[in-house]
This record gives sequence, C-alpha cells and structure tokens, in this order.
Amino acid sequence: MTPVKEVEEVTMTAAVNGEVQVLPLSLSSAEVRLSTGGARTSIGKVSSKEGRWYWQHRDGEQSSPFAANRAEAANALAAYHRAFKAPPPPAAPVRRLLFG
Repeated sequence: MTPVKEVEEVTMTAAVNGEVQVLPLSLSSAEVRLSTGGARTSIGKVSSKEGRWYWQHRDGEQSSPFAANRAEAANALAAYHRAFKAPPPPAAPVRRLLFG
C-alpha cells in the first residue's frame, strides 16, 4: 500500500470582518488586505510556525508566533496597521482674511 498525500487547494478569500480580507496563499500563509475608502490595500501577510500564527507588515515589522488561528493573526495585523501605519488625518483648511 502506498501512502496517499492529500492536497488541499486554498483559493477562496475570507473576510474576517467588514474591513479585513484574508487571501490564503497556502495552508500556512495568507495575504491580508484592509479596506480603505472602498479600495482594498495589501497590508502584509500572516504565516504559521509550529502551529502558531504570526503577522508580518508590508514594511517588515513582524510579531512573534502568538495566534491560534489565521483570523486572529489577521485581525492583530489590521489593528497594528490602524494604530501605527494609518495615514494622518487631512489638515484643516487654512483660513485667510479677505480684507485686511
């Protein structure tokens, strides 16, 4: 009897919540996208190591393996991105006197 290796194709996308989208790349990694004003932007990826999931932001920051599942790691990456990498709010318009 020869052993049979099971191959699982991972092709679907999964929305963790309304703003975070997880695109599986393999059984142990996925790309994470965040909805920003209607457009989806890739903010990094999540991967597993020894049964625990960690995130890596697109700028190179990386967590230690902490999460029990892919969704938990993706949400943590999104929270990190919102807290530390989100663009600053637009500046208030400058008010000038017309006469003066």
